[in-house]
Amino acid sequence: MKTLWDPRRQEEILTRIRSLRPDSAARWGRMTCTQMVVHATDALALYCGQLQCDVKRTPLLYPPLKQAVVYLMPMPKNVPTAPVLLARAPAGWDEEITRLEKTLATFASHHARTEWPLHPLFGRMSRRAYGVLAYRHTDHHLRQFGV
Repeated sequence: MKTLWDPRRQEEILTRIRSLRPDSAARWGRMTCTQMVVHATDALALYCGQLQCDVKRTPLLYPPLKQAVVYLMPMPKNVPTAPVLLARAPAGWDEEITRLEKTLATFASHHARTEWPLHPLFGRMSRRAYGVLAYRHTDHHLRQFGV
């Protein structure tokens, strides 16, 4: 299972991030490439507890559905997201790429953490689940823009 706790996966994601361009066209969805970079950055910040978001009462809070979505099911396209992950207006391209790289490094530095913030859809999650979800979510959006 691919996870952002694996340094090889961190480097893979960084390489892919660095191949993005501000005018990269989306294969699906309505976000621009810059908006996606902001969204991916803010999702990682949310996972670290740097952004706050209320937990929604959904069946995804409970196993085994939570585990199926986090670990097994393909990440669906065009799914609504938490408003906090769409709220921040993008700054300049280079600034946003640097911010994403730094936030990825911050997330990776939390590998020994034992307490994790509640996820807005999945509620309480383990270190393992956050590492897998962080990889899968970032990968999903990089594929959205062809990298």
